[in-house]
Amino acid sequence: MQITKIAPPVLYTNLEELFHVAELQLTASSDFDKVKAMYLLEHSLVPNPVAAVDGGGNSVTCPETVMRGVVGCLKDRRVAKSASKVLLALCLSENNRHVAVEVGAVGVVVDILSDLEVAAAERSLAALELLCTVAEGAAEVRTHALAVPMMVEVMGRMDGSRGKEYAISVLAVIYGGACDGSPVAAPPEEVARAVMLALQGDCSARGRRKGAQLLKILQNYGQADPARPDEEEEEVEPRVV
Repeated sequence: MQITKIAPPVLYTNLEELFHVAELQLTASSDFDKVKAMYLLEHSLVPNPVAAVDGGGNSVTCPETVMRGVVGCLKDRRVAKSASKVLLALCLSENNRHVAVEVGAVGVVVDILSDLEVAAAERSLAALELLCTVAEGAAEVRTHALAVPMMVEVMGRMDGSRGKEYAISVLAVIYGGACDGSPVAAPPEEVARAVMLALQGDCSARGRRKGAQLLKILQNYGQADPARPDEEEEEVEPRVV
């Protein structure tokens, strides 16, 4: 379906108003309204992602309806690029991460990563890493059957260092939680080989630190007291681009 060119959206600085308008558009039956909602959210949140966190000093959590619409738009090629930007901007807020996990963002991101363009996949991975910082998000990614093979695939096909960094971090969450009884879908030896190959190419300094931590976890995987990532390391601060 061909979409008529959309006029520049009115920008909102008040999050309550922004989410209200976006909710009306996302719940409309028209695909055109959903496209407009993505552009509205992108142009209002992405230039100033801090607004998604504190709302100018007043914390406003993204409604489930809006978050569900954003996550759903990741599967629509027409607006996947915008949806990945919006999801990452929203996930800078811990409250919004809980909402995103609740509406199934973890599973959707893992399932559609291979279908996304590189930039959108990188942003979605950054959002996934942030979702892993909340307990329910980490638990969900550990139990997703495709999470490990998808992270391994991403490390192999992405030229940029950021995507590798985020994938390595997600793998560290998966294998670092193995002692909690979470199943792991791939042998640690195979994952370790993929990580070492990724580290031989272009990789950020943080990615290399995470990679070294992950290799240690994989080496000790299955022992009574497996190594975990350094809990004091700074939380990732993905860039909204």
